[in-house]
Amino acid sequence: MSHAVLVTARTHLMEQFDPNSILDLIQAAVAPVVLISGVGLLLLTLSNRLGRIVDRTRLVASERKQAEQGAHADLDAQLAILGRRARMIRLALALSASAVGLTGLLIAALFLALLLGRNATLLCTGLFVTALLCVVSAMWVFVAELRISLTALDVAVGRPFSS
Repeated sequence: MSHAVLVTARTHLMEQFDPNSILDLIQAAVAPVVLISGVGLLLLTLSNRLGRIVDRTRLVASERKQAEQGAHADLDAQLAILGRRARMIRLALALSASAVGLTGLLIAALFLALLLGRNATLLCTGLFVTALLCVVSAMWVFVAELRISLTALDVAVGRPFSS
């Protein structure tokens, strides 16, 4: 290749990848990365709760096997509540993991848009809003599960239901 061709190619690349636009892109990608970090903590919390629910379910199921027939109703009620809580946590985990996946796609779309010189504003906005909706939905499900767990605790210790 001649020197002129290399200079022309280098000039074209420098025009296409302006350092300011790359800096803007990196700044735009930071917000989604922060979202991923926050959702990661939510995933950790949810998975720990699910583990506790599974452990408690195994314990109650074992107690049920050893209990007399008259005690089965109370233990069945506990198992039903634990099953409902586990399904809610599973939903919150799926929503949270979906938010992380959507955010990863958002970051990839940002970089590909820069690389290909395309406008991906609508796509990136859609991905970001959808990811946020997943996080908000996961939080609502999480709060609902907390309410159920406190209600179950009140029933277990014989107190009136929490409000």
